[in-house]
Amino acid sequence: MRISAFVAAGVLGAALMTTTAFGGEVTLYTWRVQELPLWQYINDNKVLGDTTVKVVQVNSDDYDAKLRIALQSPGVDLFQGRAGAAWLGSFIDAGIIKPTTTDLSGMAPGTLDAARGADGNLYGVPFAVQMEAVLYNTKVFADNGISVPKTLDELNAAADKLKAAGINPINFGARSGWWLNQVVGEAMTAGLVADDFAAKLIAGEACFTDADFVSTLQTVKDWQDKGYLNDSAMADDYGAMRTAVAMGDSAMMIDGGWSMGPASPMYQVNADLKIGFFPVPGKNGKVYAFGDGTYLVNTASANAAEAQKVLDFTATKDFAELFVKNVGELPAFGGAYTVDDPGLKAVADAVATNSAAPTPFFAYALNKGEPSYGTLVADGYQAMLSGTLSPADLGKKIQDGLNSWNYVGAAHCK
Repeated sequence: MRISAFVAAGVLGAALMTTTAFGGEVTLYTWRVQELPLWQYINDNKVLGDTTVKVVQVNSDDYDAKLRIALQSPGVDLFQGRAGAAWLGSFIDAGIIKPTTTDLSGMAPGTLDAARGADGNLYGVPFAVQMEAVLYNTKVFADNGISVPKTLDELNAAADKLKAAGINPINFGARSGWWLNQVVGEAMTAGLVADDFAAKLIAGEACFTDADFVSTLQTVKDWQDKGYLNDSAMADDYGAMRTAVAMGDSAMMIDGGWSMGPASPMYQVNADLKIGFFPVPGKNGKVYAFGDGTYLVNTASANAAEAQKVLDFTATKDFAELFVKNVGELPAFGGAYTVDDPGLKAVADAVATNSAAPTPFFAYALNKGEPSYGTLVADGYQAMLSGTLSPADLGKKIQDGLNSWNYVGAAHCK
């Protein structure tokens, strides 16, 4: 199957660059354990000639803090950044990254905002198109005679059946704040909130106290109150959540397509695991798709020129083909490339035909001040799941936090 990473954005002609033989070692910092086989393959097969890429992989929950420490001393040549202007801002202000010179004409247009700063410049190379939805253990569904839910009522009925069978229906790793705001918040919004309303939230024309948004919070709280979530949701982190689903102790989780790829740690827990996905089945009923983070060059690198050559390679079709094969995710490349895996084809189809319009997490207008939308959602979900905030109170907390720094909707939503 020949597809584009972002089909809805159109297929671009790829401006391919040839790999040049150059020597030495560059260091790449990443949180993405699924990329380790990719860079091992590149090194083992001398795809970059005499250059090797030494990968330093840091747990996602600790990544931002450890990266900032590492950048204070020599040794970081390249690093992966999370998507969006809000995350990039402090690195731009500190001069750690500068507008990239890499030719990005071959990248899918819909992914470029991942690398775009508030000034409109592009600072790196987007690395993937991601999809977020409800992921489920297909064997658990099949063994319990459960079909993919098409409505919230069907999802609740499935959860009741699983609970009666002694299986946790939906696992939450709520100790991981990044997962709550980047995954849960966005997947719930994509499933339950109409695209035009989501756009109004970002533009400040709708408020986070409005019933349409509060319904996303209320649905999660209802799941908890009905016993659909794991009792240890606030103690479990992202890794524990994925382990529970892989083992079949839990049937479902809200997560990204990256957990379905061949390099996912879930297959180390259960080599026979098969994972399916479906949107949160609300009135919008869509998955959330977005351009994931970026490869970035540290301007203080002692190997900056060589690091730049590696960065240039990540924007090519050759890299996209290796990315699909070794990571099992959709690359950010905009031209045609080969996808053989049926699960990844299904993800690509969902991205192309049933993905929501932009939802709030990556919106610069909601995240350029403090407390940012992302912080408010992460902290707020944890408070709600701990029983100290109601869904309505959480909506107000988010709104008041944004109003405190006079965000774009402060006047309308005061």
